[in-house]
Amino acid sequence: MKRHALLLLAAAFWCCTTALMAQKNKPAFQPADLQGIWQMYFYVSESPDVPGELRPGNTFKVLSADGHITNFTLSQGKGAIITGEGTYEQVAADQYAEHIQRSIHFPVLNGRTNILTFELKENRLMQLKYFIEKDEEGNTVDTWYHETWIRCVMPTQYPKDLTR
Repeated sequence: MKRHALLLLAAAFWCCTTALMAQKNKPAFQPADLQGIWQMYFYVSESPDVPGELRPGNTFKVLSADGHITNFTLSQGKGAIITGEGTYEQVAADQYAEHIQRSIHFPVLNGRTNILTFELKENRLMQLKYFIEKDEEGNTVDTWYHETWIRCVMPTQYPKDLTR
């Protein structure tokens, strides 16, 4: 009887150990290709009932391979300013965390982590969604932000109509 119980216990231990090792070696999710330079886009429409067409904005997000994030905005005739910086990491199949060191756009995020839900379409268009509970003065905002970003790519040749 003791021998049978010992064998049963050993088999249960082996099953649990094997299952734990398999879970440990298996990634929790497939990492997305988030790195690159992304440009914010806006939907513009003449009708309140139709989202309209996507048009480029002047704000960019750089997600580097080493986990750093830099947001910057271009101002016509004035140059560019950095509007936010920190680090990022993917935390789920459809979410990544921005650990904001400093943001002049959303100062409430300074020193905090902001979780963003993302959806990649054709590996070039990224829809982001995130929630801001309070502003920097502690006032309740309770607002979801939806943003559209398109990955910047290098064309095969320099465009003739581009001025620099």
